[in-house]
Amino acid sequence: MDFPYTHPNYHVTREIHVPNVTGIASTSVRKFHMFLAAKLKAVHGIVLTAGTNASAGFDILVGTASVGEIVFGTNTAGVVAHSAVMNADIPKDGLIDIKGKADSATLVASLVVEYVNTPASDES
Repeated sequence: MDFPYTHPNYHVTREIHVPNVTGIASTSVRKFHMFLAAKLKAVHGIVLTAGTNASAGFDILVGTASVGEIVFGTNTAGVVAHSAVMNADIPKDGLIDIKGKADSATLVASLVVEYVNTPASDES
């Protein structure tokens, strides 16, 4: 169903749930293809298995450009963390890439990627 750009559906905050992500050091651990243009708002997460380094976490990229990070460090299971607000533009057919930070080999977390659709005028 096609909605006009002023339709409230385009202003709803949406989420991508990313369960059980292992922080493989400096490696892409999850990628998401965005079919509509969007704005990446923030990433939230909960620790499942603690990292062993204070900088353990994930880098957040749009395409190949870094737009933010979420750091869990050595926090124990159940600790919740949030990225800074990103407000990063994701182009139509763009890619969100989540990469483990360099010292994140033992970290396991579940993440929520928060975004809103921002369709471009050439989408229909």
